[in-house]
Amino acid sequence: MKPQTKRKQQAIETKERIFKCAVALFGQYSYENVTVNDICQAAQVSIGAFYHHFKNKECILNEGYRLFDDQLEAAWDDGHPDNDLEAIRFLVAGQMQSMQQMGALAASQYFKNQLTYEEKYILNKDRFFYRTIYEAVQGELTSENLFGEAQTITEDILSNCRGIIYDWCLHEGSYDLMLKGERVLEMVLYYYSKSIDKGAGAE
Repeated sequence: MKPQTKRKQQAIETKERIFKCAVALFGQYSYENVTVNDICQAAQVSIGAFYHHFKNKECILNEGYRLFDDQLEAAWDDGHPDNDLEAIRFLVAGQMQSMQQMGALAASQYFKNQLTYEEKYILNKDRFFYRTIYEAVQGELTSENLFGEAQTITEDILSNCRGIIYDWCLHEGSYDLMLKGERVLEMVLYYYSKSIDKGAGAE
């Protein structure tokens, strides 16, 4: 059992090394200009090892979304705000921080991938990121009187986040993504919070 566990751990480490080297290369040279051979050389693995872990280059980017969700869930489990609005801020800040650390060029590759790849993981409602924001919205921002659908509000929050990241990529990362993300999120939260207040007043 011990040798098998060691092999499994080595496989995980190899996959993570391939992923990190690939994203670094995408951020430096752009996705289109990086070959599988380039990734293998950077990660010091064989072509066979690459295809053992990834079906193709596109799968690396999809892995990035899943890895982000795993990291965000781990941060959530380590400690998160009890207040629903603060929870939304916590999650969105995690997304913005992840993109900013990655860099604008690398982040733009994720958007290109999702525009052309059949599996739109970024829109998957079963993702931890989506589910947890949805649950927080249900607890704080829904109203039977106005804008009562949590899914609509969640989609508004997430589409605003995607728009900000896209704009940041267009500007080649020339401004602080986290600050702008925070500012625009507050606009959305303020709008829906006020809508609930109006609905309560109508009673």
